[in-house]
Amino acid sequence: MSFQSLQIRYQTARSLPAPYSYFFTLSINTVAANAIQVDLAITYPDRDDIDDDELIAEGYTRDDDYAWSGRLPRAWWEALANLVRKTKLQPANEEDLDEDDDFWDITVTSDKAGTLSGRPEKADDWQYLMQELIQATYEAMGRERPFELIYVNLSNPSGEHELRLKASFAERSVTVTSVENRQEQTKTVPWSTLLHVMSQVYNYDYDPDDAQLKRPRRDGQWLNLGTEEWYDISDYKALTKLFRDL
Repeated sequence: MSFQSLQIRYQTARSLPAPYSYFFTLSINTVAANAIQVDLAITYPDRDDIDDDELIAEGYTRDDDYAWSGRLPRAWWEALANLVRKTKLQPANEEDLDEDDDFWDITVTSDKAGTLSGRPEKADDWQYLMQELIQATYEAMGRERPFELIYVNLSNPSGEHELRLKASFAERSVTVTSVENRQEQTKTVPWSTLLHVMSQVYNYDYDPDDAQLKRPRRDGQWLNLGTEEWYDISDYKALTKLFRDL
């Protein structure tokens, strides 16, 4: 089943306190060339009794409520349509939820099936895609930059090897640029490659105290995650193999 429009209401479980709790409403409509029109509003409730210092320590502010309206490209329509086709909806009744259950209410309108609504049986799939979509809206409005990493191998016998990966959540696209012997090659890779790379990259703890704050010159295999820190990952064999194979 494809879709013409989606409406989603989501709220974190009752057991999750402020400042972490939030709810959002999301409206998605298909427009020309299967691009999508997105209207998103996120609200973080119950923060009035929390000190500013505590909010800042947790990475929040007094008002993190957020709203965005705009278009995302066909790649986003394809990702959503694929998930809609795999989704089975069951009745959504907030009274039936346990304290640790998130609330979902999804309404799908399509040509063939008409309008269906309910809670997805596999909510984790929707949770993950919605986080990506929210990240895409942050990027589209300039609040955050595309994800970037740089891997540099300075221990390569045949000379320095550099690999740059750039992922745009707004465009839902990933490019990998490899530079060796001053020869540069760029290719587009599937979105699933990014998910695999990120799962491997963030499987390790990186100590800022051990980082170099300038591009390294001494031997080693180095990773930069879009900040000023460069981490020596020479001992992370699985990770260095991942980058060499990209």
